[in-house]
Amino acid sequence: MGSAAAWHLARRGRRVLGLDRFEPPHQFGSSHGATRIIREAYFEHPFYVPLVQRAYELWMELEKETGRQLLLRTGGLMIGEPIGILVKGAQRSAEEHRLVHKLLSAKDVRREFPMFAPADNMVAVWEPRAGILFPELAIKTHLELATRHGADLHFNAQVLQWEPHTGGVLVRTGSNVCGGLDGFAGS
Repeated sequence: MGSAAAWHLARRGRRVLGLDRFEPPHQFGSSHGATRIIREAYFEHPFYVPLVQRAYELWMELEKETGRQLLLRTGGLMIGEPIGILVKGAQRSAEEHRLVHKLLSAKDVRREFPMFAPADNMVAVWEPRAGILFPELAIKTHLELATRHGADLHFNAQVLQWEPHTGGVLVRTGSNVCGGLDGFAGS
């Protein structure tokens, strides 16, 4: 989120200070690793769906601007018992937001997706727009664009203190003092 915030703020002409205690990408945040799932039929609650739909728009915008593939649509299959949280929640989100989806029986899943062998009492919600994101490439891309738009990014910089200061915020790190900024974001 920090790298994305830095880019979005910088491209709007804001003065941005981006700080990370480590050198991105790193394993000390939630966005490390090769891939992350993205799906619209959010089983946790339907109120997430508009946020995810906006995220899809922003991912496509970022891909268009950079020519990099950051999101790969693979489709998503949520398998479980018909009364289970995963299936009921995904179904609820899909229905409330009129998302393209299919409810599949266990037999349908075994036929259409032979790599899976759900028990006969299970069903699946198939969501064709689901896919995977490439988070480390996304962070790198956001940071490159943030820098291109004037963001002041510092890595391996532990924040020790920050305080309001004339014209913005004064931030002290273990090796630097930065001031006069509109805001700051971690990457």
